Amino acid sequence: MTNDHQTLMRLRLLIVRGLAACAALALADAAQAADPAAGRKKAATCAACHGINGLAKIPDAPNIAGDSTTYLKNALNAYRSGKRQHEQMAIVAKRLSDGDIEDLAAWYAALKVTVTEPQF
Repeated sequence: MTNDHQTLMRLRLLIVRGLAACAALALADAAQAADPAAGRKKAATCAACHGINGLAKIPDAPNIAGDSTTYLKNALNAYRSGKRQHEQMAIVAKRLSDGDIEDLAAWYAALKVTVTEPQF
């Protein structure tokens, strides 16, 4: 076998091992799936502004019902880290664990939003 062929074989082996490691991580994440029911319980704190059903109770809070889990997790992580600024959200998000964020995102994303067009 030539050196080039051996190098190519080693590279292929590394790629296969890397893909296997990625698959294992993905399966581990799936095994730690978020719990929307737990998120509903944890949303009691959020309900003052966003409502337990994700429909805002105060004028300057956004409706978050039906938002994607990716958006909600990114937003909460950004508030927690300080990348996204909001006085109230920074206080709330700092106390959230990764699991809390997963559960809350699962709860609010699971809410179904319907739209009724106005009748003219």
